[in-house]
Amino acid sequence: MDGERSETELEVMEATYAALAEHGYAGLTIQTIADAFPKSKSLLYYHYDDKEAILHDFLDYLVDAFRATFEFERTDDPRETLGELLEALLPRDIGDDERAFRVAVLELLVQAPHDASSAERFADLYAAIYDGFVTVLEAGIESGAFEPVDVEEAATLLVAVASGGLTWSITVNQSIAADVRDVLDPFLEAELYR
Repeated sequence: MDGERSETELEVMEATYAALAEHGYAGLTIQTIADAFPKSKSLLYYHYDDKEAILHDFLDYLVDAFRATFEFERTDDPRETLGELLEALLPRDIGDDERAFRVAVLELLVQAPHDASSAERFADLYAAIYDGFVTVLEAGIESGAFEPVDVEEAATLLVAVASGGLTWSITVNQSIAADVRDVLDPFLEAELYR
């Protein structure tokens, strides 16, 4: 992922992350990104036409980052890998900075029904998450660590629970993510883990 982007483009992605976390989607402008960018504002315009172009590239960056972080090899411990994936998607505790960023991403997601390009990128993100669950579930079944389940159905359920639980947590009740995990983890223990 990093090899495909220049140092400047990576700095733009980091600046966009910082600006989204600090200002949210509504307060995001080229200027707020430029304020977090260590180089000149004109360099932003050299690489991107407008804020939407930066945001679209940022969403691509998030998908790439997710895929790079969770390059699911056939690990020795699929149960641990599944736990790490769930913790990344639905952490029991979300710090203030991480919550601010996730709220901003949710604000971007809300724009997707009105922006086909954003919708396509979020579809890619959900597909990456789904693929991650499928790979881990297949590895767990193959190794005998997991019960033989319908992998596609189980992956769909896990994506829905993780994304819904996170949305619930960041919009209504910050502690609900831990409550969702308190229900999900024993369910996995009873229904999936051997």
